[in-house]
Amino acid sequence: MPEGPLEHLKALIARYTVLATIPDIDRYRRITTRKEGRCVFRGCTEPIAWEDAWGGNFLCEGHYLVMREWMEDARKGLIPGGRLSPIFSEGKEGG
Repeated sequence: MPEGPLEHLKALIARYTVLATIPDIDRYRRITTRKEGRCVFRGCTEPIAWEDAWGGNFLCEGHYLVMREWMEDARKGLIPGGRLSPIFSEGKEGG
């Protein structure tokens, strides 16, 4: 079992998505033009609604909200495991 919030977040992403790294969810943008693609969550068939800063790694609306929640929980150290990772606390207000 992962020991800290960062490790737990990495494990969730590896288990439920096709991503190899933690996405920069703060730089995701809403898709405003028609695009072809699939949500990065395994088995998801919902229409894509969000893309990363490079125009890829799509998320549907529901999984975008899930990913934001996972990131916030990890930043706050709410995912079981104890210590808050400095990766998530640098430059963040109110964490």
